[in-house]
Amino acid sequence: MARSIEVQDESEELAALQAIETVRALRRAMMDATPGKGLATMESTVRDKGMDHLRRMFDSVVREHPEAQKKGSAL
Repeated sequence: MARSIEVQDESEELAALQAIETVRALRRAMMDATPGKGLATMESTVRDKGMDHLRRMFDSVVREHPEAQKKGSAL
């Protein structure tokens, strides 16, 4: 099944590709998990791959708006 999505910029493209990579990693983790350890294996994958995914998205958006770093706290 092939589908296309429309992205508005490089950050969205990166996020979409990384989301696909994360889902594929989850599928591999589930298939490779020791019986009875599937959920724990997937949770570990989410911590590893998911956090990396979020960090990359964060960095990408921050790079698009360097002026935001110069104006003080966002909170």
